[in-house]
Amino acid sequence: MESFIKTPNPEEAKKLVETLNKKEEFCIKIPYTPDSIIFASLLLKYTEKNFGISYSNDCQIELKIDTSGKSIKVLNNEIFIGNSSFTSILPVTTEDILPIISGITSDCILSRRNYTDWELQLFNNMTNLGVKVEKNLKIPGYTDLPLFLSLMESFDPFIPDITGNRENSIKTVTELGINELAKLNELSEGQLNTLLFKITSLIMKINPKISRDDIITDRIFYLNYDSLELAFVIIYFLDTIGSKSIINFTLNPSIIDSMREKMREKITKGFNISIIEENKKYYIVDSNLDSPKLLQIILLQQNIKKDKPIAIKKNGKEYTSRFFTNTTEEGLIEIES
Repeated sequence: MESFIKTPNPEEAKKLVETLNKKEEFCIKIPYTPDSIIFASLLLKYTEKNFGISYSNDCQIELKIDTSGKSIKVLNNEIFIGNSSFTSILPVTTEDILPIISGITSDCILSRRNYTDWELQLFNNMTNLGVKVEKNLKIPGYTDLPLFLSLMESFDPFIPDITGNRENSIKTVTELGINELAKLNELSEGQLNTLLFKITSLIMKINPKISRDDIITDRIFYLNYDSLELAFVIIYFLDTIGSKSIINFTLNPSIIDSMREKMREKITKGFNISIIEENKKYYIVDSNLDSPKLLQIILLQQNIKKDKPIAIKKNGKEYTSRFFTNTTEEGLIEIES
């Protein structure tokens, strides 16, 4: 049997998207991911006729994900885009920058990958619109938040004893010889190297293969928004509220401020994580972080099996989310015993 290696062609896929007739009625079938929902919502935004989004029924347009990567199918024309996100093949306008950079970065997190060359090229092309690309620490919101809060919000990489731990995060910062409310850009080169050494040493406890490239990565900013933090926000809201929150954000990007604030309020109170049971169907987790998907992102870094869903134990009951189960329900879903 012959095997064929498909060559990603996101540029051709982008041309295909641009040729869609916005004056015709059509629907799109998508996977249940933030990236896919943002892609479909932006098509909806600029379509003049009736437009439907489906997660199960066949449609004229389909976004597909399999083990080899992603592809977009329009009628009988299917184009493979590899690891690149669906939102990266959309036309860019200033008012859509926040949804697009959030969608791309969320796909990187959920796929456990770095930005593709195509995505980095897109970001670099967006610098004339105000997007900033830099190499720096992979912790959320460091231009806007005190350093200790950025460390607390670090889901990927998960930093043992620091992520979700307010007291230890503050201690880590003050041990550098700076005020607990200092931001990352206030560190000297020596203080930054000390912080990097501590972060790396802690992560090596759960992942001995960690390297500097996992901690210092390409970072994408727009105005006072960090795409990494926004990606965690939309994953959290899709997981705990549902797809309407992502559609609303895509159509009205200004609501990301309140979404981000709610997420920050929750995380900065601190949270704990412990697996209390592994049964045939789920990892049962005890945590006051009420997002099964964010918990999986953390636990995958501790080498749990990706094919086994996460359930949260809460008030004597167990809950999962649509990320892990074939259902039309959204938000936290109680598991029937």
